[in-house]
Amino acid sequence: MSIPHSLHALKFPKPTTHPTQPSSSINSSSPYSPLPSFTQHSFQFNLPFLTMGNLHLLLIAAVAILAATAALPANAAVADIVTPAFFNGIKNQAPNSCAGKNFYTREAFLQAANAYPNFGNRGSLPGSKREIAAFFAHVTHETGSMCYVEEINRATYCDPSQYPCAPGKKYYGRGPLQLTWNYNYAVCGRANNFNGVGDPDVVARDPVLAWKTALWFWMTNVRPVLPQGFGATIRKINGIECNGGNAPAVRARAGSNCKGKHFYTRRAFLKAAKSYPRFGHLDSVEESKREIAAFFAHVSHETGDLCYTEEIERGTYCDSSAVANPCAPGRQYYGRGPLQLSWNYNYGECGKANGFDGLRNPDIVAKDPVVTWKSALWFWSTSVRPTERKGFGETIHKINGMECNHGNTDEVEDRVRYYREYCKQLGVSPGNNIRC
Repeated sequence: MSIPHSLHALKFPKPTTHPTQPSSSINSSSPYSPLPSFTQHSFQFNLPFLTMGNLHLLLIAAVAILAATAALPANAAVADIVTPAFFNGIKNQAPNSCAGKNFYTREAFLQAANAYPNFGNRGSLPGSKREIAAFFAHVTHETGSMCYVEEINRATYCDPSQYPCAPGKKYYGRGPLQLTWNYNYAVCGRANNFNGVGDPDVVARDPVLAWKTALWFWMTNVRPVLPQGFGATIRKINGIECNGGNAPAVRARAGSNCKGKHFYTRRAFLKAAKSYPRFGHLDSVEESKREIAAFFAHVSHETGDLCYTEEIERGTYCDSSAVANPCAPGRQYYGRGPLQLSWNYNYGECGKANGFDGLRNPDIVAKDPVVTWKSALWFWSTSVRPTERKGFGETIHKINGMECNHGNTDEVEDRVRYYREYCKQLGVSPGNNIRC
């Protein structure tokens, strides 16, 4: 078949391949300055994130968090999510010679978090995990895996327009998110009962206070933009990196250790699409583009920008009432592939339609790059496409109806944000009824 031109035009986010060191550029409009490039040590950011914003988002959530906390209740405490294994997994990437090795501790972080009880409490366990994942992604980037307590290239960072600087004091980056500029030290000090203008060095001396400065800035400036995706949090922390300003730094924050980055390929997608010739071919060019935008919006959301090939919280997903598709012994039918194919009855029917044994070998959906796209296109064509003309909101309802009717507004908005972006890329309006 001939692939619609719009398929070639769409640029959906994809995980990056090379983590980088923090940037040395300074944004005068940013409350934080990134650490300069390291000259003696090279650190890799190895925590894979499910980016709530992806190119925007993503990422939103770390595998280390999600895998270790799969069975937690919805009201799990921050201490239950930020386990010793997760926290030390970041810090252990730094050399033993680092000042932060003994300075940054989980105990100090949890003590500081007590002063910010809304942190890591988003109303749902996935939302809370994503916030914590995003926070520690920036901490990891800014400190070199909790190596640095203070910025290396130390400048004064004094803007006397509102908060006078103390003689001889410098307001360079200190702490987990590198608190910078006199005005931030002043306001943060008032909120956390320390003299930020007169004694900025205390942020690099007091471990609990250091974490409080990071949580203060996060809660007052970054957290409000979380629904917009991980990319919006980058802009809040160091906007100069965005819009191509420092792409390597953005990639470092977002993470790169994604299984899907080599698994999901455009070539495999196009090969799979040949089995579904009606996909992307509706009555008009505009409708066809909207279908493609909607499909990839859900793919981006479900996989974290093509990062994940399998669901993290894996259950059996066996419905014994589906007698036409009985579960095979020892097999699990959790989410796999671009649209996270789930349940035995879907694996059974999808396998029949695409020439594989979905009941006995569900793992093939996470092993064969072409089959994985076929599974997504099969579900889309049989279950989602018939409702697509009713608006993007109806496609959300078909893919995960539990999110609708205020069930999980953040998840809905994440899908909508992708959809709007892809419609914009394809030069088409998103249409009506885009929420559910």
